Amino acid sequence: MTDEKKKAAVDGDENSQYEWMVEEVNEFYEAVNNGDIEEIKDEAMGLIRTFQQFNNNRVKKLWKKVKKDITNVFDSREDFSDAFRKWHDKKLKKGQAKGVTEEQLIEISGLKLR
Repeated sequence: MTDEKKKAAVDGDENSQYEWMVEEVNEFYEAVNNGDIEEIKDEAMGLIRTFQQFNNNRVKKLWKKVKKDITNVFDSREDFSDAFRKWHDKKLKKGQAKGVTEEQLIEISGLKLR
């Protein structure tokens, strides 16, 4: 996704937001296909964050289609916390996801973590 389209998504363009979500879904399933559990968790976090960021109707519909697969990625709250810390540290180094908390992502995703 181009920087121009990302800016349009952040600025509220719903088509660009949906396109970004589709890209995140594709990256998640590519990671699943590759079988690297750390990459899968990282992509799952990115997908949840994108859903949090762009919560319009088309994005919501796409989220509902993948939520079960995302739920299966995390074994426990501790597992989610570890994945969040790794993902968030990486994002902060890029100047992204400032102010995003683990609790926010759990809440928006509706994940039931033990």
